[in-house]
Amino acid sequence: MPSAVRLSRLLVAAVLTGSLLGCGGGPSKPSLMANMAKEDLTVYQLRAMDYEYAAEFAQLVAACVNDIAEHTNDPLVKDHAYQWRMWAAPQARAAAFDQDPFAGLLELWALAGQQRRYFTEGGGKSSFGDQQERALDTTRHLEEEAERLAARVVPAEDFERMTENLRKWVDNHPIEGQLYVRPTARADLAGLVPEASHGGLKAVGSMEETLRDLTDRMTILTVQMPVEARWQAEYLTHHLFEERVQEPADSIVDAMGEMTDFLGEFEPTLAAQTTALLDGFARERVAVFDAVGEERTEILAAIEEERTSIMNKLDAQLISATAELDNVGRGLIDHFFVRLIEVLAVAGVVMILTVLLVLVVLRKRGRSDD
Repeated sequence: MPSAVRLSRLLVAAVLTGSLLGCGGGPSKPSLMANMAKEDLTVYQLRAMDYEYAAEFAQLVAACVNDIAEHTNDPLVKDHAYQWRMWAAPQARAAAFDQDPFAGLLELWALAGQQRRYFTEGGGKSSFGDQQERALDTTRHLEEEAERLAARVVPAEDFERMTENLRKWVDNHPIEGQLYVRPTARADLAGLVPEASHGGLKAVGSMEETLRDLTDRMTILTVQMPVEARWQAEYLTHHLFEERVQEPADSIVDAMGEMTDFLGEFEPTLAAQTTALLDGFARERVAVFDAVGEERTEILAAIEEERTSIMNKLDAQLISATAELDNVGRGLIDHFFVRLIEVLAVAGVVMILTVLLVLVVLRKRGRSDD
């Protein structure tokens, strides 16, 4: 801790010394800004624009990384996203902290172009899998913002040429590896601006401007350092999870995959066994139905035979009863007619006797009358 405080004091003392030396009558703008930026733009205004863009650069990249991590389950994609987030903020801040704010603007512009090219056609074009389009949208937006910022600062007659020079430089100086090796534009800034605009070394601003810039930088670092420390912790936690949890989980998944393969091979055998069992059930069912049908046919035949036998017996008894009744009826009729004949015979005798009696009585009365 004492060494850090001593280093901070030495840094402040060096800045103050440089500021005091620079106040000795030279122009207030650094070299590139004095020759290339618009006249009405102050050093503090351009630095504020650089700081604001660098903060936006870090925030948009962080938001994009959060979206990618939320929408993917691939640990390698998350690893690349976390590396991008940890790399982007320091790169943008280092560019914005350049002593010449115009040089810082050019460095931010080159950084945005390099980043866009890296994810479009460079080594990071497949870093995020199906989430790649999110990164491309963010990098394109940041490059467009850098160009709009440069258009506000650079005179119109120089802007088109600078844009062409910067794009050529970006094409010749791509980012290499997993966002670890990035050529900076500081060594080539002279080639990015027109030769007529080159000038000698100009002095820095006043002591007040230097102190104000130092305060701004300390404020930015105070705000961003805890966030970047949290990003580092999140990245380490991700790696710890991948090593301690993800690998055992992968082994479990592999075991389950082998089990699935075994079940896939066992499935045809099980299906064949099931089919054979169902066929056996079907055959047994048909045999049972056939046996039941035969038994039913035999039962119906026996019932029909028994019914026929009973009906024959009933018919025989009916015929016998009918014959007996016929005989009885005929006997009764014969007896009736015999009795009727006897009655009629008796009645005829009685009538004959009566007639004879009447005739005798009449004859005797006739004789007595004589």
